[in-house]
Amino acid sequence: MSAIQFMTDAEGNRISAVIPIELFNKLAAQSELAEFFEPVPYEADDNDDETIPGAVVDIRHENNVPLHAAWRLYRGYSQEYVAEALGISQAGVSNMEKRAKPQKATLEKLARIYDCRITQLY
Repeated sequence: MSAIQFMTDAEGNRISAVIPIELFNKLAAQSELAEFFEPVPYEADDNDDETIPGAVVDIRHENNVPLHAAWRLYRGYSQEYVAEALGISQAGVSNMEKRAKPQKATLEKLARIYDCRITQLY
């Protein structure tokens, strides 16, 4: 069995452990872990196999913006640049970035601008 790895906080205190799966399975078989699990509802959809770069996801969460806005930041584009490419005002881009999912035609244009797939934008 490989070694247990510990994760620490800024002060060096152990806060989590990564254990080999064999050890986990052994411990799980010896205990009543069911009380710690709860079902998570899930509905399959067409985007289940879509991938998004980790940096885009990080930007989305750090800035609390929709994915299409995170892509703009990831590409290093200003709202003015995107506005010009879309043929709208900067205020229009700002308003669009407040919505979780712009209209399909807009998503198609954004995908071309950001060099990604439409399904990566929402």
